[in-house]
Amino acid sequence: MSHLHFLEKLYKAAPINQKFFEASELKVSEKQANITLPISEDMFHAGKSLHGAVYFKLLDDAAYFAAASIEKEYFLLTKDYQIEFKRPVFGGKLFAEGILEEVTENGYIASSVIKNEEGKIVAQGRGEFAKSRTKIGELN
Repeated sequence: MSHLHFLEKLYKAAPINQKFFEASELKVSEKQANITLPISEDMFHAGKSLHGAVYFKLLDDAAYFAAASIEKEYFLLTKDYQIEFKRPVFGGKLFAEGILEEVTENGYIASSVIKNEEGKIVAQGRGEFAKSRTKIGELN
């Protein structure tokens, strides 16, 4: 199994994705990751639009898997991630794209953006990802 396919399976196997994001789909390529997520009202806050936790999850995961696409030895951890919210989401489908920007001495820097079905940016962010002590081969 290729490293990229392994990452896609790892995403699907995560308990949070099985329970809360089971409708999401991840596609990983070298230095890039794309996630599609249909939005449902159970993802809303009391103001009847998408909760910020969902924005964060999509942005973080897209950037994370873009970085992980080239790290073949260690599982990565999010060290820092900054978000800029652009517009509320009331439904439809979201598309997150992560891009690896830089490999540093201490880890990886990646950015991500979420667009709605009209192609408008709803949120964007940038973060740093560090190697953990867990080897990728230890995961299943």
